[in-house]
Amino acid sequence: MRVSPPSIEEFAFHVEVWSLDDLRVDETVAVAKNIRVARAAYDETLKVREGSIVKLRHGARVILP
Repeated sequence: MRVSPPSIEEFAFHVEVWSLDDLRVDETVAVAKNIRVARAAYDETLKVREGSIVKLRHGARVILP
């Protein structure tokens, strides 16, 4: 049996670093299927990217700014 790799649509949660003017995504740091994994990635990104705008999103909805 052949298993297909997951598509990007299956990873609904995105951890992103935004530009300092808050107008665009500069980098997607992590994508996850699970909110707990996404939250852990978000928390770690806040630590290592101090002073950056970091957002956790689910689709277009911002969960944590």
